[in-house]
Amino acid sequence: MDSKQKMGIAGAGLLVLGTGLSLLGAALLTPIFAGWAAAWAQKGTARLTASGERASQTIGTVAGTLHRSFREAARTGISEIRKING
Repeated sequence: MDSKQKMGIAGAGLLVLGTGLSLLGAALLTPIFAGWAAAWAQKGTARLTASGERASQTIGTVAGTLHRSFREAARTGISEIRKING
């Protein structure tokens, strides 16, 4: 074998070794990235739930205030009608 063939075989072996190490590194890093993604998704869900609860409370407060205002207006209107009618 001449030196060019030996260098070609060595180069191919290094390429295979590099590819194998890259695949091994990716396999070792995949669980870490999956854990990070799960944590981010959980935090996002918690934030979304909290904002939904705040929105629900705000809507409940507004609805209660409007209901109270309409009830008071109805009472006032009924008392005015009774005063007019007698």
